[in-house]
Amino acid sequence: MEIYIVLALLLTLFQSWLIPMTINIKNFSWMLTARDSTPTQSVLLKRAHRASANLHESLAAFLALVLAAMHLEVDVSTYACWWLILRVVHGASYLMAIPFIRTIAFIGSIVCMIMMALALI
Repeated sequence: MEIYIVLALLLTLFQSWLIPMTINIKNFSWMLTARDSTPTQSVLLKRAHRASANLHESLAAFLALVLAAMHLEVDVSTYACWWLILRVVHGASYLMAIPFIRTIAFIGSIVCMIMMALALI
């Protein structure tokens, strides 16, 4: 189960830092400053920030559920694995502006967390 914590945190690193930084590489000199001004953001960068914020909204609950499952010795690895897959799909579909797939991935990830919580009862 520990692997799902590590993978979720790696996903967060990629989605919150590496992907936006790569998209915004043209403003590299701004990234090295105190960032008192705001450069113009592309539509893609704005999408990346929204996808990252969405991941952060569910990350704490996911980590709490995995830690609780580990403590209670309940196997929720299938749901945790699907949560990770669906969050990757959500982030990619958000960046590519595929709303229907993005919505299904988001709802699926919420269902996975509900199933994880129910398994703990």
